[in-house]
Amino acid sequence: MTRTSRETVKNLLKSIITRLGNQNSIVYPAESRQAIVDEVYDLVGPMIFSDEDLHEKTLELVGDRNDTLDEEAFTETEQYRAARGVVKKKYGEDELNGFYFQSSIKDISDRFCDYLMKSTHVDDVFDSDNELAKKIVVIVKRFDTRNVQ
Repeated sequence: MTRTSRETVKNLLKSIITRLGNQNSIVYPAESRQAIVDEVYDLVGPMIFSDEDLHEKTLELVGDRNDTLDEEAFTETEQYRAARGVVKKKYGEDELNGFYFQSSIKDISDRFCDYLMKSTHVDDVFDSDNELAKKIVVIVKRFDTRNVQ
């Protein structure tokens, strides 16, 4: 599996917006898609950690922020593995496809739906809140990080 990054989180959110548009669940002007993605990222992005986020939090816990360390050699140390275990236990209990959800996927999809219903960038929403939330959960579960650069 590909290591996830903050950019992968943005790609997940972009995929959700695009798929909902393709499924005729929402309608928005094409030029508004990036604004929608940016606003949703600001809203729910902090609730979704990536492998990159866990790595950074592990380095913070270890107390070593030296970016020149060879990652392969560093990950072999007992200190790093122990710290990663602590960080993963704290932040990564709800993991799916390299994403670590700090709230349930259902809670995140509900916030996403609330945004879509109120956004000035979205022209229309055709599904009910429950239908939309279910579609978002399905898209998140099927998202394949290997297809993202």
